[in-house]
Amino acid sequence: MLRFLIALLCCCTLSACVSSDETQLYHRINEAYDFEVTHCDSFAMVTGIGRGEFALRDAKNNAKKHGEELNGTHIVWSQIDHGDPTKVVAVIYKCLL
Repeated sequence: MLRFLIALLCCCTLSACVSSDETQLYHRINEAYDFEVTHCDSFAMVTGIGRGEFALRDAKNNAKKHGEELNGTHIVWSQIDHGDPTKVVAVIYKCLL
């Protein structure tokens, strides 16, 4: 009986973590400053657009997604426009380790 209650409590705790309002995204691309990628190859520019309460975060996530699709390793923000919609522009780099 005690094992059942502990298992039930664990399941409830885990489901509460999954259903939180703020979602955490994991990105394989690293944000960097231009001086950190001097030894890397720049090969693309990407843009992102966001609207609403979390417009900047959404715009950056949108641009990061494009950079990951291009197999970039680093992203450097070059322009942020806080208008409606919020727009970002970034340079994608590929850095060899």
